This record gives sequence, structure tokens and C-alpha cells, in this order.
Amino acid sequence: EGGIGGTVSLRTRKPFDSEGRVIAFGGDYSYGDVAEKGSPTFSGLYSDRIDLAEKGEIGFLVNYANSQLYGESHGIQSDAYVQTYARDIAGAEAFTGADNNGTVWIPNASNLLKKFDDRKREGFASTLQWENEDETLLATMQYIRSDASLSWHEQAVKYQGGYYNLDNRRTRALEGTEFEFDDNGLFGSGTMVQGVDGWRAADGNNDRVIRSWESGGRPQFGYPYQFDSRVKQTDTLVEDLSFNLEWMATDALELEADVQYIKAKTRDDDVVLHTAAFAGQAYDVTGNTPTMTLIEPYFGYRDANPDVYAEGNYPGFTGDPAGDSNYFQDPTSYFLRSAMDHWERSEGDSFATRLDATYHLDSDGIFTSVQSGVRYAKREQTVRSTSYNWGPLGPEYSSAAPAGWLDTIPVDASNFELVDWSDFHGGGIANIPGNQTIHATEAYVRSIIAGARPYMTAGGSWEPYPDRPGVDDKYGIFTPGEVNLTTEENKAIYLRVNFEGTGDLRYSGNIGLRYVQLDRQADGAVTFPDLVPDFMPPEALQGAPLTAEIVTDWLNDQINAGNYADIEEAIEAEENRWIGDQRNYLSDAERNFGNDAEERLSAETDFDMLLPSFNLKIEVADDLITRFAFSKAVALPDMSDIRNRATLGTESIQAIRPISNPDPENPPEPGENLIQSAYVPAWTGSGGNPFLKPMESTQYDLALEWYFAEVGQLSVTYFHKDLKNYFIQGAAVQEYTNPTTGQVQSALVNSTTNGGKGKMDGVEIAYQQFYDMLPAPWDGLGVQATYTYIDASGVPNNEVDVEDESWLGDDFTDTGIRVSLDNVPLQGQSKHTANIVAMYEKNGWSARLAYNWRSRYLLTTRDVISKAPLYYNDIGQLDGSIFYNWNENVTVGIQGTNLTNSQSETIMVLNNEGQEAGRSWFKSDRRLAFVIRANF
Repeated sequence: EGGIGGTVSLRTRKPFDSEGRVIAFGGDYSYGDVAEKGSPTFSGLYSDRIDLAEKGEIGFLVNYANSQLYGESHGIQSDAYVQTYARDIAGAEAFTGADNNGTVWIPNASNLLKKFDDRKREGFASTLQWENEDETLLATMQYIRSDASLSWHEQAVKYQGGYYNLDNRRTRALEGTEFEFDDNGLFGSGTMVQGVDGWRAADGNNDRVIRSWESGGRPQFGYPYQFDSRVKQTDTLVEDLSFNLEWMATDALELEADVQYIKAKTRDDDVVLHTAAFAGQAYDVTGNTPTMTLIEPYFGYRDANPDVYAEGNYPGFTGDPAGDSNYFQDPTSYFLRSAMDHWERSEGDSFATRLDATYHLDSDGIFTSVQSGVRYAKREQTVRSTSYNWGPLGPEYSSAAPAGWLDTIPVDASNFELVDWSDFHGGGIANIPGNQTIHATEAYVRSIIAGARPYMTAGGSWEPYPDRPGVDDKYGIFTPGEVNLTTEENKAIYLRVNFEGTGDLRYSGNIGLRYVQLDRQADGAVTFPDLVPDFMPPEALQGAPLTAEIVTDWLNDQINAGNYADIEEAIEAEENRWIGDQRNYLSDAERNFGNDAEERLSAETDFDMLLPSFNLKIEVADDLITRFAFSKAVALPDMSDIRNRATLGTESIQAIRPISNPDPENPPEPGENLIQSAYVPAWTGSGGNPFLKPMESTQYDLALEWYFAEVGQLSVTYFHKDLKNYFIQGAAVQEYTNPTTGQVQSALVNSTTNGGKGKMDGVEIAYQQFYDMLPAPWDGLGVQATYTYIDASGVPNNEVDVEDESWLGDDFTDTGIRVSLDNVPLQGQSKHTANIVAMYEKNGWSARLAYNWRSRYLLTTRDVISKAPLYYNDIGQLDGSIFYNWNENVTVGIQGTNLTNSQSETIMVLNNEGQEAGRSWFKSDRRLAFVIRANF
């Protein structure tokens, strides 16, 4: 019970582990080469024992640790690869096929990310022990406290142009250039532009986002890009109080009792602000690491034709003698686009107690002792957690007002900063003219966490979660539907018999049986979609879905009344933003379901588990041991997976207009292309599964160990696991009834589910030896090496076929990737793993050089962005350390991690033929730590 791969028990130091007084301290200074910053760690310990004569002996220990660690990572990502017809792509002529329907794979663009970590931890531990004079009774009390925080700041450049499908492709090659492809039609390199020459931004933004049909318009233009500044602050406090009593009641009977109480709480604040600008890029994925060059959206045309743009307010150009050469450093190029927030305030506690007894048998038989025990545990967790709340601030797509251009909005310029990319990924990967882009400062984002609010144009509608009505009194953030209470009670009893034989065939082992009863109660809520319009129409038009005819009649009445000069002025008026709000056009059924209602839920379930086990060790010879083990094991799901919560939503609302694809040469007149109607293509959802069963494994192990030298060992282990109820991410169609309107809809809800049956077979080979037969000083050399092979099969990873996914056919979320999930392996499991450690121990020197490698493994069956199965690629890393015992009390040394400067890579699988493309390439710090330890 606890895990199908084994359970690790951490044993903390206690006063009676030492003969007498111990005073110890240690410190290190750790430096990361990407962060170019170092930080210290310190720990100290005091332990002592006091003899109380006939009253026994007491011992006490106190320990304190304080650490800080700075880290930095850089990553470049391919955005989603989208399948598109080759006939429309310059450079793809060889793949058009005889029917002219051949396809190629092209990424929309690429993204850049830099993340800065600041980890802090303060720990305290104390232990009090007492033992009676005859050493038959030992009592131990421990208190452990860990106060940790992780604060990180991320800066990113991200494509925001949508995906689009086979015959509605956004990404094109720059005019006069062409893309390069490999022999299988997979993109290799090229300069990417937004090929769509129709809509680029709402009419109110004409002065800064040029249409192809306007004066100075260009048939090709840059995409919208988002420049993120994200701050996440997580604080966690854990306190652990425990008491243990060991009693040798008789010469044959041992009793042990434990009581433990743990309480924990966590706080998570997560806010991101997005500035945005239009840009193109040149992208090359043919090397070990891709390269990306960001390009201003006119691709040099404006600099070459300045007279065309002599009037008007064009970003990065008008009145600037530098023209577009400093486009990415010019505030007039950027607007404040959107924001997103997420909050959590959770706490939990756990109470556990157990009583164990061991009775030693005094007989000549093979049975040596009997062990039995009972255990009771109860854990309770209250989770207050919001979803991720994205909303516009000053977007380019709003017709109510121009975008929130940074040089026009009333926000202090000190709230924005130039972020330097010249050292990204070590240099040479990201190429940005001027090397800098404009982002919100970390301080500005933190001010929003603290309660400040960013500026919004008339087109903005972001409402931070703490500003909502109906939030709780304690924190002022959460609605009742965002609070979940989960309780689990675990009762267990076991019996184990130990045996051994000491004749010609020496053996030992045990046989046992454990019974576990698990009771679970999960209280939470289902939250219905929020389709309430941000901008409501006049009262006379409320109550029924809008249509183009209704809106047109109302506009004409307003013009006839003299309120507006013409229909264009009426549509663009700030008070008429409701005309462009698609949610006003939804049907009554859709609006009655998506009214942001909440309904409380409660679920109870219980499980009974009978877990047998058998272990046998046989000493075949003095230097040869074989082991066999059989057991049935269970792993309990994480508490986050069994929350009784469902959050319902929708795929992108689709608007129906008379002209779906306007002719750039003959654009529609104002009022000719109003929304006729709108619809929800699919209802979606995500949440927990309070009925999730424990994962089960019936497992067998067989090992042979050869101790060929006093400091040499070679072993081979075979293991087999029959798996049942494996945890998988799946989805199912569920019916929901809105509690306030009675409206019923079916939603495809993703959650963790139990899969079917599967199996896992593996072999591990381990070798360890010190070569003490060598002449000095080489007799201190040694090697440790392991290799593991695992073959897993039969476990389903996802229950939803592509044909049943809610995003199927959607222009913004369907990438065209179709991969049968029957062909993907067990999630998180590498087929090959190898480790080799070179060691040296001699004359006070201790050195290690360790190389760890694992083969690729499945991260997820469907990446949220690309919709592709995503693998973590093969990776190896070299770490090392050298320590010297200065004297019997003081040790100094150096530790190095990631000495190989390894790159973490992920891979997308695009189709059932196994065609692959890179998804991401990340690098983090190589780290050196200078260490001193003292023990007195």
C-alpha cells in the first residue's frame, strides 16, 4: 500500500544515533551560469545525551536549515504544426500529388521563453528521546517545520495568430521567398508572414494596422505577437508532530506505537500581463537547436517607401529617423493586450496512528517470528482554487476603441521595460533587431497581485477574480463553487510470518496479508460556462437573441433620431460595443445553460483491498544469492485528482456573418457584414473524479546477486507487473442540468480516469566494485553501473478518439494532427535507463563523476496546444563532486551539476506513420557549489 514501484521511508537523525554530543554545521555557495547569480545555504545541528542514572537517559536534538537558490532557464518552442495543402505553399510544389491534394506540415511560428526562479526554504527540526535504564522502553517525539517559497518571473514572446485548417492557412512564405522541406514534407526553414490579406484588426485600429486595400496597404503582414510578463508566487508551510513508543514487553514480545499529526497550507498567486505587437519571423529547425529571427511586420517596405507613410500615426515609424530599425524597442509598436490571473488558498491536515506487535517464536522450526498491526489514518484537504482567467485589456480586435497603444494610454512608462534577448540560450538562437522587446515590469505585475488594476480601453473586459461579486469573506477571491473539501479515511490491518532455514540450504523470507479499507467523501461544485455578455444591448433589445436585422433596424432608428451621423459612426461608438459581442447572438438554450451558475456536489465512495505478499531469499553459495518476491500493491490517487469539481466551458464561439471571407479588393461597407447569429460549437469541461479507484499491480520479482569480491557485486533482476485501474487522462460525455434555468446540455469533460489492464516487464543489471587490487593510489578507484530495460503494453492512455474531441474542425484549435492512441506507450515510462558512476575514495579524498541517461518517454497523449502525443526526448546529464577531509572534523569540496549543459527536448508525433517534429528545446543552469562541512 503506497506505491506499485516501492515505498521510500525517510529516516531523520535522532539524538540516540550518536554516542554523545554532536555539533555540526554546513554551508555552500551555489552558482548557476545562466542566472549568473549565486546564493548560500546554511544548516546547523546540535545534539546531546544526558544520563539520568536509574531514571534512564534522555537525548535532544535541534536542527536549522536556510537555503536560497536562483535558477534560470531558456526555451524555444515550435508553435503547433498544422497540416496544409502543398498547392498553396511556395516551396512545397514537390508534395502537391497527382490529385493536387498533397499536404505538408508547417509550424505556425515559434516562441521564446525565459524563466527566473527564486527558491527559498527555512527548515527547523527538533527531537526529544527517552530510554529507560534497562533499555526496554524508548520514547521519541519529533517536530519538523518546513517553510518554503518559489517565486518565478517569466518573460516570453509568443505567436497569437490562430491555427486554421487545410484550406484556410494563415502562415505563408514571405513574398519572393519559399519554405524548405525535408523529403517527407516537414518544414525545415523559411520566413513566415501572415498570408491573410483580409481582417487583421478592428476598424478602430486602422491607423496602426494596415489593410491590404488601404493606402500603403500590404498583401502580407506580420502576425500579432504577445510579449508576456508573468509572476507566480507560491508559499507552502508544512508542520509535522509525531510520537513513537517502542516497548520490549517480554523477551519475546515487541510493541511499537506511532501517532502523527501533519498540517499544511499553500498560497499561490499567478498573474500575467501581455503587451503585443505585430511581427514576422524567419525560423530554421534544421540544426540541433532551432533559430528564430523576429522581423518588423512591413519586412522593410516602410523603410524603403517612407513617402507612402508620411501622414498618420504608424507604430515605430512616424517622426522617428530610425524608421523600423528600432521597431521592437519603440513603445508606439506595442499595445497592452490582455491579462490573466489564478489564485489558490488551500490547507489540509492528516492524522495517523498505528500499533505493531512482533512475537519471536522460540522453537526449532522454520518460523522465527510473527508480526501484526493495525493502522488508522484520516486526511482532510480544503482547496480554494480558481481557474485561469484570461481577459482583454486593450485588444486589437475590438471595434469599440483602438488598441491600448503604450504611447497613448495613461500608464506610467516606468511600468514597462526593455527585455534583452542577446544572451538567450547562450547566444545565436534568438535574433531580434536591437536585441530587446518591451514587456510589463515584474514590479507592475506584482502590484496587480497586491490589488492594483491595469488600464483598460473601452474594448477591454478583464475582471480579476478578486473583483467579482459573491466572493468569500475570508480571502475575498473565491466563489462557493471554487471551494472543495475532500476527506479520506484509511483503515488497515496486517499479519506477517517470518521464516528462515539454517541447514545446508540457507534461506529466509516472509509471507503476509494486508487488508485495507478506504472511505472517501468529496464535496465540491460544478461551475457552468460564463456566456453572459460583457456589453449588454439597450434594454429594449434584451431578452432575445440578436440578429443582424434587429441591429440594423435599431441603428437606422438611431440615425434617423439624429443620434449618429451615419451607420459607421453608430457601430464604432463606445456605447455600442454590444454590437460586436458574439454572446448577444447566442440562442436562448445556449444562454440559459451558460449563465455562470454554480451547483454544489457531494460524493461518497469506498474501496476494500486485500494485499498478499511473499518474499524469499536463498543463499545458493557463499557468494551467490537469489531472491524471489510476489505481492499485490496499490497506489492511491493524488488528492488533486479526486476533487469533486467540474468547470464547464466552450470551444470558441462561432459568429455567422453574410460575408465570411471579405474580398480585399472590394471590402464590405459599414453595416453590410454584421453578425447574423452565433453558436457554441461544443461544450467542454475539466475537473476531478471523486470515484477514482486505486491503481493495482500484481507483481513478481526474481533476482540473482553475485558477491564476487569483498567490495564487488553483480546482480540481475527480472520484474513483471500486471496493472489494473491505471491512472489516465480521459474524457467522457456527461449531461448537466443548469440549476437555475433547468437547461440541459451534454459536455465532453476531461478528468483522470481508471484505464483497463496492462502489463510491464523489465530487466535490471547492476554492477559495483572498488578496484582495491590495483597499486596505490589507484586502489581507491571504483565503479557503480546500472542498466534497466522496461517493456510496457496494453494500458490505454486516453479514452477519447479524435473524432469525438470538441475541437475537431475548429479553425483556432484543430491542427490536423490525427494519431491513434492505440500506438502510444505507457505515459512517463522510458524503455531504457542507464547510470554509471566513477568513484574514488583514498587518503581523505572522495570523488564522484556520475552520468545518468534515459531514453525518450511519453509526456502526454495530447499536448494542449499542438493536439499531438508529446514525448520527452533522450537525455543524459553528467554531475560530479570532489571532497577532501581537511581533518577528522572538517570537509571541503566542490559539487557540479549538469556539467554537460544538457538540453531538454520534446517531440510531437504528427500522424500514424510516426512522422515527428520538435516541440521545445530548453536549457537551464550548469551549477557549481562550494561546500564546507564540520562535525564536532
